Amino acid sequence: MQALTDLENGSWTNALKRVIETNIVTSGLVGGFGNQYLRIAGAHSIHNGMTKIPHTHHLLHGEKVAYGILVQLVLENKFEELEQLLPFYESVHLPSTLADIGLTINQQAELLQIARFAVQPGEDIYLLFPNITVDEVLKAMTELENLMTNYVK
Repeated sequence: MQALTDLENGSWTNALKRVIETNIVTSGLVGGFGNQYLRIAGAHSIHNGMTKIPHTHHLLHGEKVAYGILVQLVLENKFEELEQLLPFYESVHLPSTLADIGLTINQQAELLQIARFAVQPGEDIYLLFPNITVDEVLKAMTELENLMTNYVK
């Protein structure tokens, strides 16, 4: 928590530096040892779809992947894990709703575009869901939005 406080205060401290270095090293190890099989395959495919939507260009890579993690958990029907993550997401201000990523449920064309790009041939989402469809991704994003509407903080 000290590193988060330091970051919010704009202070470059050893605590913040250690957290950043740990994240970089850990990400490299996961990628190196497990290749694409240990990565968050569905989440990264959602990220890739979001990069095609100008409304989401203000988000960092990690923020797009964070939202994708929640969509992936819905696709996997892992709602308990999703709920366990939400307090952490809140504490570090990660996106968990369409509004957080710059969209609304009424922007179906943009949501459909994200889903279409997420399931293009060669996307990592197929490592988890070999028969995934555009409709399933769109439904998961909608379901996540409905869950977040009813989420009590």
